[in-house]
Amino acid sequence: MSTLQGLAADIGGTNTRLALVDNGRVLEETIVRFRNADFDTPEEAIGSYLSGTGQPACASAVIAIAAPVDGTTVRMTNHPWTCDAGRIGKVLGGAEVTFLNDFEALAYSLDSIDPARLTPIHTPKRQLRSNGTRLVVGAGTGFNAASLFPTASGIHVGTGECGHGTLAVESEAELRLWSYLAVNRGRASIERALSGSGLREIYEWHCLERGQPIAAHSPAGIADLAIAGTDAVCLAAARQWATFLGRVVGDLILSFMSLGGVVLTGGVTRSLSRFLSEPDFLTALCSKGRQSQLVSGVPVSLLEDDFAALTGCASRMPRRGRVQRLPEVTI
Repeated sequence: MSTLQGLAADIGGTNTRLALVDNGRVLEETIVRFRNADFDTPEEAIGSYLSGTGQPACASAVIAIAAPVDGTTVRMTNHPWTCDAGRIGKVLGGAEVTFLNDFEALAYSLDSIDPARLTPIHTPKRQLRSNGTRLVVGAGTGFNAASLFPTASGIHVGTGECGHGTLAVESEAELRLWSYLAVNRGRASIERALSGSGLREIYEWHCLERGQPIAAHSPAGIADLAIAGTDAVCLAAARQWATFLGRVVGDLILSFMSLGGVVLTGGVTRSLSRFLSEPDFLTALCSKGRQSQLVSGVPVSLLEDDFAALTGCASRMPRRGRVQRLPEVTI
């Protein structure tokens, strides 16, 4: 049986997205999303995908993982899975497996994004001269960022674990919220606020501050009620979340000097997109003291594409011809 060149996968804290790749191009008709909770291991999820697509094996795989990547075994940060390149390679019929950080993959996708999938959030009145450095920032199950910058030998991606820095606050009320987020943790990290669970905890704190009972709203439910404007506490939580996001994005612009622009992504970010064009986000983004003018000159957009990391994975995959012939493998 003929097998396509490779497999692209994006393993997040909640969902896994997979696609087949032909000569560096994601085959959109093969894209699927699985819930991690439906599988005991990443190998089981990948094996199920291969069975569903009729592909017994792949020549190579590039897999983006929501965790620091150092070597061939990666323990996920916000999920109990451990990804092992050797075990995954066996499921794929002996494929060469490469791991990337999930935001590393997103950064590699920036040059291939369809402009129609980018919604402008902040368009500067006077844009700075771009230095070519761009930043992708996102909040979902967790939070992270990565930069893409040009070098003499081509593009380079810089990654980190930005969600595990300490959350900055600028008022007494925010300090009380910070203390609530820090209970039994010693401190409040950025990810404790800027994530789905963080939105829920911000909502809980606002309920306690107002002396109101805490309803059993999910993060998605909080976002929906905030957008509808029917629940004042959900609305306050969403605006506080947007304020924190703006502040952190502004700090990251200064850290990476990403004058080429910022792309926002992530499921929670998209669910609260309405609040990104409101003063809470934009004021926090641009209020950077003596560097406010610099940050204000950087364009910000929202990526309406939940599968962009697959494109980034495909761009890092070895190209070995359109179709390879491999022996049939029983999995």
